[in-house]
Amino acid sequence: MEATSGSIAEVQARIDDEVALLRLPICALLIQRNALSPVSRLPHEILATIFLYQAYSFYQDPRYSGTWGAPPWANVSYVCRHWRDVALNTSFLWSFLLVSPPRWTKELLSRTNMLPLRIRINVRYWARKEMIFLEQVTTDVTRIQDLSLKLPRNLTEGVFSKLSTPAPLLHTLRLFVTQNDTESVLVPDTLFSRETPALRTLELYRCHVPWSSPIFTTLTTLRLRDIASSSQPTITEILAILRHMPDLAHLYLENALPSAEDTLHSRDSLPSECFDLPHLSCLALVAPFSTVVVFLSNVTVPLKTEIRLCCRRDVFTASYAPLYPLLERRFNTASDVGPVIQCGQRRLHEDWGRGIALKVDIRAQLSERSGGSWLATFVVSYPWYIFTPSLILSRRTSKRMIGSQSFLGDHARRQYGVENAEDIFAPALAELRVSAVTFSYNCHPRSRGCSGSARCLHKALARRKAKGYALKKLVIADSSYVPDAQVEELREVVDEVDWDGYTQASGGTNGSDGDD
Repeated sequence: MEATSGSIAEVQARIDDEVALLRLPICALLIQRNALSPVSRLPHEILATIFLYQAYSFYQDPRYSGTWGAPPWANVSYVCRHWRDVALNTSFLWSFLLVSPPRWTKELLSRTNMLPLRIRINVRYWARKEMIFLEQVTTDVTRIQDLSLKLPRNLTEGVFSKLSTPAPLLHTLRLFVTQNDTESVLVPDTLFSRETPALRTLELYRCHVPWSSPIFTTLTTLRLRDIASSSQPTITEILAILRHMPDLAHLYLENALPSAEDTLHSRDSLPSECFDLPHLSCLALVAPFSTVVVFLSNVTVPLKTEIRLCCRRDVFTASYAPLYPLLERRFNTASDVGPVIQCGQRRLHEDWGRGIALKVDIRAQLSERSGGSWLATFVVSYPWYIFTPSLILSRRTSKRMIGSQSFLGDHARRQYGVENAEDIFAPALAELRVSAVTFSYNCHPRSRGCSGSARCLHKALARRKAKGYALKKLVIADSSYVPDAQVEELREVVDEVDWDGYTQASGGTNGSDGDD
């Protein structure tokens, strides 16, 4: 029986050898066949570029933090021999480093052929794997070109201590602390031994460097976000920093600056002359209203700069009036550059590069003072309720500020004592766009919580037309509770109404105006 088993094994081995011999020419024929397919005839450079796009998309996606294994773009090297040859000879493909086990990290570093490294690490509370990876990739800090670190507060000191040697190639640095506190984490001044001559992009979330640090001077992109109030620079300090950043192209200050009401009223601590940021293309300010006004009063930016403003109310400032002269002066100097104003901080960063010169999140009563002669287009884009169209369309003065919709229609004036004003806010307003707005289904004009129905919008537009300031175009898209009959009434007071035909949300019926 044993001899029979041994004979069978020998026969099976001989057959396997013969199969292998037959398989080799078959594989050779398959390689020749694949070489004739269109994708295999792509130049190596184009195929490598496609692979790089895939790797870059994973690296840039904040939702993907790596797996404890090979990076997903390594799969392209398993498709066929041609793809594998291209992938392994594209050193740049392996320079994108996400968290991976030591064996793979060592292999990836060897494949880079000493090219600059791009590293992104999302460190969790129990960070054994991430810290092992960090130890490996920071052995040679001089190779790091892009570094993104997302850290819990308790690990920041230990991580920063590993980054104390010069980083001559570092171009982009992003530091994100995941926990809020009364004080932001202070990044030590010894980071990279203060030697980052190539640094151009700095993004800090819930952490900050010393505001006197020379790290700012070479930047073209600066983002400060969610800095604790006790750690925020004053408006004077941030202006002093920006004066020494002549090449700045992108500036985002979001919940990073304190109120400047004292400065706004005294002006004693500010320089007497404005300074230019001649290369600025994007500016975003999320700050108290007084801070925004002081900032725009002291900084001059090109007309092509796209501006996003979200103004929080100050203790003593309840009007946008001081902002009007700044905006009017800016847009009146060039008739071919017009602003588009949108409501809704939630969409502050969604449309850079689309030619929107100005986008403001309106929270205070915009119509308390006259102004807006520079305004040509107004966009209402707020997912839950209509926010301010009536304030823009027909300016009135209210004795009691009770919210944006108190200014809609005659009933508001009767109920709340709104005084009739002859002047119209934004007399040049020609176009109103309403997108993703949920109008009130049942309008309750005597209720302070009424968010305004389509009928309220019609009344505001009719009043504007009666005073000789009719709109030329009204666009309504993806908005709920817009009855057919009300759209027809809107066409009587607006030259052109572009409506997508959407009429209802849950609980409503097509064609109903909510009067029943």
